Amino acid sequence: MPADGALTRIQRAFAASHHDLIYAFLRDQGWEAGEYYDIAAFGYLTAVRRYLTKPDLNRYAFSTIAWRSMKQSVAAFQRAELRRRDTERRYLEAAPRAPDPLEEMEARLILHELASVSTPEQRQLAALRLQGYTIAETACLGHMSPKRAGKLLREMYRVYLELYKN
Repeated sequence: MPADGALTRIQRAFAASHHDLIYAFLRDQGWEAGEYYDIAAFGYLTAVRRYLTKPDLNRYAFSTIAWRSMKQSVAAFQRAELRRRDTERRYLEAAPRAPDPLEEMEARLILHELASVSTPEQRQLAALRLQGYTIAETACLGHMSPKRAGKLLREMYRVYLELYKN
């Protein structure tokens, strides 16, 4: 076999003489040749190479080996396509939607109210958390214990939830 993965002359001749198996397979499965030919052909050529290089496969008809290989090739493609579509669907569901001016205004009002009822200490801790600092880091920067920082943030969160409900 050539080093670049190409079929040998004998393998190409064998593949050409049994090429009609690809169309028979696609017809039998009810798949359009325009959509699945390349995928089935990849499995078919894999079967040709395996059939002619592994003598133990000669006890089976080539069509059996080719059929199975084409079926595996198409099934792998379909699984990959399902994963791709699912990933695309999840991305589109999670994609940010156009901002709603009323929602933005409501969020600003809630934050304004929250700022008016929270202490400067709580606002400083919240600002640090929004910048990505951990509770331990915010406590250190705020010159307090992590326990106190957590308590102040939980209290602020509780007030936020009450404001948001109303």
